[in-house]
Amino acid sequence: MISPEASLLGARLDDHHSPETNGRMPVCRRCGAQTEDRDGRHHVPNEQRLTRSSQWLDAQWRTRHTDQARESLKN
Repeated sequence: MISPEASLLGARLDDHHSPETNGRMPVCRRCGAQTEDRDGRHHVPNEQRLTRSSQWLDAQWRTRHTDQARESLKN
């Protein structure tokens, strides 16, 4: 059974991007989080890697907002 924290983080990852797997392993190539199966329809982060997945999402958010700020300064 998945914890509420892992479930919420999995939903956040799903909102950010669709899982990208290679079809052999249930791991998203983009963020490194586990997926529900090899077809990878949803993220299901490993309990021991919740911090890493959360930090990855936070870094993506910061990168996107930094890029948006740079673009707005150009215009």
